[in-house]
Amino acid sequence: MTSLLIKLFIKDYKNTEDKQVRAKYITLGSIGGVVFNIILFIIKLLAGLISNSVSVIADAFNNLSDMASSVITYIGYKLSMKPADKEHPFGHGRMEYMSATLVSALIILVGFELLKTSFEKILNPTETSFSTIAIIILVSSVLIKLYMFFFNKKLGKAVNSQALTATAFDCLGDVVSTTAVLVSAII
Repeated sequence: MTSLLIKLFIKDYKNTEDKQVRAKYITLGSIGGVVFNIILFIIKLLAGLISNSVSVIADAFNNLSDMASSVITYIGYKLSMKPADKEHPFGHGRMEYMSATLVSALIILVGFELLKTSFEKILNPTETSFSTIAIIILVSSVLIKLYMFFFNKKLGKAVNSQALTATAFDCLGDVVSTTAVLVSAII
């Protein structure tokens, strides 16, 4: 599927050394991240509200932060492409690395917030009721995030983008956390 998307949306996709082609790879990764994460946010939020589960709602907001990561990756790349100027005689190439660092910091922040919310729920538990639809949504979410891991990893490897690679491993972390939510729901 990823190869098909690359062929459909990136003209001259094999020429990954070309700046324009590289830009299209990063744009494809960023747009894919925004679209998938908005969809996941909406369906997980609905599943969390239906089941009255803070962990599912927190997982939904994690997808919203992942969407922000995709936007940061795109903006960081665009800024890195600015030509050298008086204040930056060697160019702005490090902006892509800075965006990868910012995405990593965002991942840590969201993880901390999830830990804090989970701890508060342990101290003040509320009854949850998982429906079949909530379970289906969580399973679908795991599968979508697993696809997103391979999608971003392939794009990142093709153009040697640390930001896309960081996004890929964030997706893998989401697979693990959503699987934990799913297993706890089933138990």
